[in-house]
Amino acid sequence: HIWLDPVRYAQVAEGVGKALEKADPKHAADYRKNTATLVKRLHALDTQFKDGLAHTESKVFITTHAAFGYLAERYGLTEEAINGLDPESEPSAARVKALESMAKADGVTTVFYETLVSDKTAKTIASDAGLRTDVLDPIEGITAKSRGKDYFSVQEANLKALRQALGAK
Repeated sequence: HIWLDPVRYAQVAEGVGKALEKADPKHAADYRKNTATLVKRLHALDTQFKDGLAHTESKVFITTHAAFGYLAERYGLTEEAINGLDPESEPSAARVKALESMAKADGVTTVFYETLVSDKTAKTIASDAGLRTDVLDPIEGITAKSRGKDYFSVQEANLKALRQALGAK
């Protein structure tokens, strides 16, 4: 899920752009131009995240699936995943209890779930712990349920959801 970190995604874009230039030298100038445009937009998105998450009441968020580690690392946040890498598995009672304790200690307000998987586990844990639920999209597929029509609009929706959940000032 490195694409959720705009800085790392920009590095990938630069590498792909260079590979395309080499593979198709006739259109190298187009690849360079398009890569530069994409990288510029990704750096602007990085600035939005940096500024938007700089001052928050909490730095911890709960997700149904450990997809947001790169994003969390980039912006000094801590992701606590209910189920690790499998968003569909059921957490143990011990894991639920640990999450509830952690949420209380760290001022967590929200349990995030994804657009492409069931929200049942997130809603159950949130209800038991007195927390809200919201969507944080790992951008594994854009659907009619997505909060945006492309990478950038979904990422901006993710930032808005994180700012609200973390108590951005």
